[in-house]
Amino acid sequence: MLTVAELNAIRDRVRKQLSIREPHNRLIIGVGTVGIAAGARDVMVTAMQEVNARGLDLVVVGEDLAMPATDMPVVKFVSADGVEEVFTRVSADGVHEIIASLAAKVGTLPGV
Repeated sequence: MLTVAELNAIRDRVRKQLSIREPHNRLIIGVGTVGIAAGARDVMVTAMQEVNARGLDLVVVGEDLAMPATDMPVVKFVSADGVEEVFTRVSADGVHEIIASLAAKVGTLPGV
């Protein structure tokens, strides 16, 4: 039998997951074959950890971005209103700086 606190925690987690369906700020990591070979997997893991640690209103997704291999790994920020910024040759350490610069634009999740 679940306690009230456990049920509330489940409710909060599900609400957070469902809020992804609304238009959100997105951080898209280029994780195609070339991107993964260039280190995009580490960039994605670091980005997800950084966004969660800061409690940002930012969804991190992986996508196969059509970019030259010399620009990989690629990180693309798309704001909720459709404005895009592209960062090329991003390292796992570099994604910390990108997220820090975006923190003021995206804000934090409610209740965090």
